[in-house]
Amino acid sequence: MFNKPQNTDASMSNALVALLVFSALLCYNAQAFPGSAADCCLSTTETLVPRRIVHSYTIQTVESGCSIPATVFITKKNRKLCSPPINDLNNPWVLKLVEYLDNRYANSNGAQS
Repeated sequence: MFNKPQNTDASMSNALVALLVFSALLCYNAQAFPGSAADCCLSTTETLVPRRIVHSYTIQTVESGCSIPATVFITKKNRKLCSPPINDLNNPWVLKLVEYLDNRYANSNGAQS
């Protein structure tokens, strides 16, 4: 009258193995991306950034967890502008702007000493 399904134990163990593998993958992904997401430029623009609007800059590297290298200029209004890396020979203005900011910072600190 009542037929017991065949291979119940095999089905249960397959489901358990699949659940364990899935859990391991979730744990691995959680360890690969600790903390919050990095604030990275996903692309850069070659548009010249006027130095009068720039307050500071940061250097974005692939080693820091971002997908592309970039020079990130921070404006006086706290906006981030993603520009090519400093060593980009097609955009020498980036290096010049970084040098200008470095010199301005060094001069302001030297005047206070």
